[in-house]
Amino acid sequence: MYLNLLNKDEQQNFLELARYSMGVNGEHKKEEEEILLGYKFECQLIEYKANRQDEIEKIIKILGASSKKVKKIILIEILGIFQADGEICNKETEFLNKLSQEFNIEEYEVKRIKRWVEAMKDIVQEGYELISK
Repeated sequence: MYLNLLNKDEQQNFLELARYSMGVNGEHKKEEEEILLGYKFECQLIEYKANRQDEIEKIIKILGASSKKVKKIILIEILGIFQADGEICNKETEFLNKLSQEFNIEEYEVKRIKRWVEAMKDIVQEGYELISK
């Protein structure tokens, strides 16, 4: 949704982080793959292949040095992946907490972001229901 506000390096690092985040729960689900494809389109990096998964800690540190705005965008979009299957598991919550600590985003801000992402998901679902009737 806001990935166009990131520069190309941030977008590529985000796509690496997004691919990694998909596997935090031990599997890559179809819904998550669809979200990732949407992120690639948004970044205009459709052909991008995540190939730096072994450098994820370095990537997190690099993204952690970004502006607060960029870090919040990343959290919003990662939460979009985590919620793609309708639930956020314990491992995903732990990873989100790790990211927010590395990004120096306070807990109340993370909760606010999480509520907003959940509300947006509900609004989109309601929109689909409205146009289907």
